[in-house]
Amino acid sequence: MDSSTPSQPAPAALLHVPVTSPWCLYLLMALNGLLFVPSLKSDVWRFVLAWGGLIPFAVLDYHQFWRLVTAGFLHSNLVHIATNLYALYYLGRRTEQLWGTGRFVVGYFFALLSSSLLVIACAGRDSLTVGASGALMGLIGMLLVFSYTYRQSQGESNLFGNLLTLALINLGIGLLPGISLWGHLGGLLGGLVIGWALCPRYQAVMVANSLSTLSLKMIAWGQRETSRLGLVLGGWMVLLGLVLWLR
Repeated sequence: MDSSTPSQPAPAALLHVPVTSPWCLYLLMALNGLLFVPSLKSDVWRFVLAWGGLIPFAVLDYHQFWRLVTAGFLHSNLVHIATNLYALYYLGRRTEQLWGTGRFVVGYFFALLSSSLLVIACAGRDSLTVGASGALMGLIGMLLVFSYTYRQSQGESNLFGNLLTLALINLGIGLLPGISLWGHLGGLLGGLVIGWALCPRYQAVMVANSLSTLSLKMIAWGQRETSRLGLVLGGWMVLLGLVLWLR
């Protein structure tokens, strides 16, 4: 009788999520940096803040809707922009790699708009809000959705816990004087919503010239993403209309 231990089947090879080479991230970083240059001249900077910063009454009463976007590219001082650029590089690089450039751009700007919407809905009418923090919180929200969706994958469960801690810390920072809690919260909610709409999906494909090796390929943007994005944008427009009406 053969008493040797029966051989165990070899574990299946891990399928690695495909990543995109990030490049749009660097354009966003450059744009933030270029728009900070006027701060070197205080008189010019006051003009830029007056016409680009997010001031709720300017949107609500005078319908200056461009402020919903421009405020996300303005920063009040060197520490502010340095902190946000570092966070943008750290979070944006990972998000663009995992989500692809198109989804990354849509998610970034939707989170920025969601951040601005909650500010004009809840902050003081004459308050001034600037900075990319809302959009950055949106990137955290997108990565939270991704890590939760693929939590069974190696490493993603730990990533979810780390991101959740980071999100809670940043919401806590929003309680400090001079920091916009509404901007942080709105951006995070926007990232979670756009994450539901556009989170990447994958299919296993056979590697060329191999009968046994599989790899993952991101499923192209399709009807599902288009319909969900339309629903999300429509909901955002309805909320904007309600804010304009009620405030």
